[in-house]
Amino acid sequence: MAIIANSRVSTLPSGIELSSGRLENAELKGSSGLNPAVGTSLETICSQGGIRNVIYTAEDLKVTSTSTSDTNSGSGNARRVRIRGIGSDGLFKEADVDLNGTGVVTTDRNGAALTFLHVNDFRVQKVGSGGDFNAGTINLFANDGTTLLYEIGVGENQQQCASWSLPTDTTGYLTSFVCSSTGNAQVSIWVQASSTSAWLQKLTLVVGAGGPTPYQLPNPFSIPAGGIMEFRAKSLTGSDVVVGTDFQIIQET
Repeated sequence: MAIIANSRVSTLPSGIELSSGRLENAELKGSSGLNPAVGTSLETICSQGGIRNVIYTAEDLKVTSTSTSDTNSGSGNARRVRIRGIGSDGLFKEADVDLNGTGVVTTDRNGAALTFLHVNDFRVQKVGSGGDFNAGTINLFANDGTTLLYEIGVGENQQQCASWSLPTDTTGYLTSFVCSSTGNAQVSIWVQASSTSAWLQKLTLVVGAGGPTPYQLPNPFSIPAGGIMEFRAKSLTGSDVVVGTDFQIIQET
């Protein structure tokens, strides 16, 4: 697609422009998601299933594993996780949290809460001699300790959730994505412009069994500053299907 690179028009793909450093004030972001049991009602393409929980007040988040082997003491498997997302000021924030097995740890830092509105990336950042992957499911909860926001499946080392939240000083453009399914499924892209706005469908397609199928958008649609985007799916077969997706977003400040 043709894009503006500084004061000229470029016909190079946006990803090549970004990786070569030829687009100013822009960076390429993205994530992937997998839902292993998509039913006949819409679900977010994320490993925990259902429509994912979203919080609209910045909170101190809580982390725990289902295995005592995911701990920052002794041999350990997963020892530390990294959380990247949007903080209470609407801007990018990052926190490293040392795990304590099945015990609950928080994003507090030296007694001061490091709060998050949304999370874009939740992954194992450090492992021990016990193994290269997390031994249990690592869950990220809201401050109430029961509202599940994201999870890292056993042996996955990172979340599988096809969603993205933008900082308030950044506009996003969805440029390309890949979808695959084990059976016919409706896949749709939903955007929420702000915490007081309704979720709206921006694009809907039918994905057949097999794949993955790549989609390059000739006219990328925008995601407003401070907005949220996520992929949702529902089975068209009458029974559960597995649906996965991967996407790229250009963020421009």
